[in-house]
Amino acid sequence: MPRSSYPVLSRRALNRATLARQLLLEPATGVDPVAALERIGGVQAQEPASPYLALWTRLTNFHAPVLHRAFVDRQAIKASLMRITLHAVSAADYRPLLATLLPMYRESGAVRRGTPRPDHVRELAAAAAAFAATPRRSAELRDHLAGQSGTLNLETPVWWWVRRYLPMVHVPEDAPWSFTRRPLITTASAWFGEPSLDDGGVLPLEAGRLHTVRRYLAAFGPATTADLSAWTGLSAGDFASAIATLDAEGALERFSDEAGRMLLDLAAAPRPGDDVPAPPRFLPMWDSVLLAYRDRTRVISDEDRRRVVSRNGDVLPTFLVDGVVSGFWWAEKDGSGTRIALEPFRRLPAGERRALEAEAERLASFVGPREPGVYGRYRESGARRH
Repeated sequence: MPRSSYPVLSRRALNRATLARQLLLEPATGVDPVAALERIGGVQAQEPASPYLALWTRLTNFHAPVLHRAFVDRQAIKASLMRITLHAVSAADYRPLLATLLPMYRESGAVRRGTPRPDHVRELAAAAAAFAATPRRSAELRDHLAGQSGTLNLETPVWWWVRRYLPMVHVPEDAPWSFTRRPLITTASAWFGEPSLDDGGVLPLEAGRLHTVRRYLAAFGPATTADLSAWTGLSAGDFASAIATLDAEGALERFSDEAGRMLLDLAAAPRPGDDVPAPPRFLPMWDSVLLAYRDRTRVISDEDRRRVVSRNGDVLPTFLVDGVVSGFWWAEKDGSGTRIALEPFRRLPAGERRALEAEAERLASFVGPREPGVYGRYRESGARRH
C-alpha cells in the first residue's frame, strides 16, 4: 500500500494512544508492579525514586513494598539496558532485552579511542565477574579493576569497558526506594544463577529483537522505526527482520502521521479517540514517555523539551495537563510533612489547576514518608535551562 494511503493519525490521536499504553489515561486496577513494568516497556531508573513514582502515577493503590519485594525476589531487575541507561524491567523482559542490546554495548566499547585489545577486555571482565559475584560498590569494583589492569596504557578507566562488556545488575537494599546512589552491583549471571548471561544468555539475537519490537510497539506505538531506534539505541535496520516477521504474522498495522511519516503499530493495540479526556498526571525524572521517541511532540513541545532536558542530559520531573507536559513539580518539606510545589510553564485554566493540586496532595502523601525532598537537588542545579 502506498504510504499516502495509510490512515492519518493526528498528533493528539498519537498523544492519546501513548497515554493509553502508558496507563496515563486511566491508572490500571488490579495489575501488579511486575506486570505493569511489562505493559509499559519498563521504566527509567537513574534516580532511585523514579521507578516507584512511575508506577505510583500509573497504578491504583500502588504499594511501594510490593515493588521492593519484586526486586528482592528477582522478579524485577534494575540494570543498564536501553540506550545504555538504567532501567527497571521484569526479569522475564530482561533476558530478551539483554540478548538484543549487549552486542551494541560491546560494539560501543570497541570503537572507543584507547580501547584495550579484546583479550584484555575479556580478562578484565572475567576478573570483574569473579570479584562481583559477591555484590560490591562501584568504587570497590573500579579500584579492583585498576589493580588488575597492570601496565595497560589506557586513556579511559577500565571500568568503562567492563560495564559495556559484562552484564551487571543492581542489588536491592533496605532503602526508601530499594536502591541508593551508591549501589551494590553484581553480575547478572550471579544474580540469576545463569552463567550464560555473561554473554547475553541463550536466547537467539533475532528472537530477542522480535520480543523488543513487540514490547516497544505495545508500550509506545504507533511509532516510526526512528522512534524505535531512539528508544533502544540501535539502528532501525537492526529490526528489519523482526518487523518482516511481524508483517508475515499479520500482527502489524500501518498509519501515517501529519508529517507523512509511516507509523507501525500492533494490530490489536488500543488507539482511543483524540476526544478522550486526559486527567493531570505527575511524571518522575527521566520518565520513559518523554524519551521513547525521536519526535516527542506528541507529549512535549520542542520549546518545553529544551526546558525539561538539562544541559547535562537530566530529564526533570514534570506534570501533564490535557496529556502534554505543562510544567515542573518539586517535593519540599512543609513543617512535619511534604508539599508539592508546582512550576507551570504557562497559566493553567482554573479547573485544570484544581485537579492538578488535588493530585499533588496525593503525591505528597506518597513521597513524604520516604523522601520528603525527592529530586530537590535538581531544582537549583546549574545545569537547568531557565
